[in-house]
Amino acid sequence: MAKQNKFLKLLADRVANNLLENEYVIADNPEDFKKKIYEILYNDYIAEKELEEEAEKIIQENAEEVTYRGVSIHKARKLIKERLAKEKGISVVGSIFSREKANYLAGKILRLILTDEELDYTQERGVIRSIIVKSFEEVAKLRKEIDKNVREKIASHSRPIYEGTPEWYALYRRYYNEELIERGLIDAESEV
Repeated sequence: MAKQNKFLKLLADRVANNLLENEYVIADNPEDFKKKIYEILYNDYIAEKELEEEAEKIIQENAEEVTYRGVSIHKARKLIKERLAKEKGISVVGSIFSREKANYLAGKILRLILTDEELDYTQERGVIRSIIVKSFEEVAKLRKEIDKNVREKIASHSRPIYEGTPEWYALYRRYYNEELIERGLIDAESEV
């Protein structure tokens, strides 16, 4: 598998740990359980990225039409993604940390728990599902906190650094990785 997405890995680990530590789920191999959760999240992430790329391509090909109709690019992208998702049978589109997407993915993870022979569960389905959704909320809160800290660091520079500039993006990535390292979410060596 390609390089792992930091927050998908963190989310998969958080979901698994929240379920395993409380013994809501018993796994023959906890690391395999985490990998299976990551796979569910990663596959959804890839499907979402492909939709975005396809929508962007359609917008580029039809830029004059979009402008002529007076539709904002953001609105056009959203409408195109929704249409493409419907055509491809994808039921929920949006950020992985939106409430709707969290519930959708919690359902997929719950199905894994209910059907995988290497997993057993000790709580009702609703309890397990709520723990999964709570895990999504915890990681979303962490992402917002890190983003806020990074933006504050950039804003604290003696001269203004404007968002959208290459310098701003370079600082954002650097400070973001520093935050992840400080919190023990990634190893310093992995970001060299």
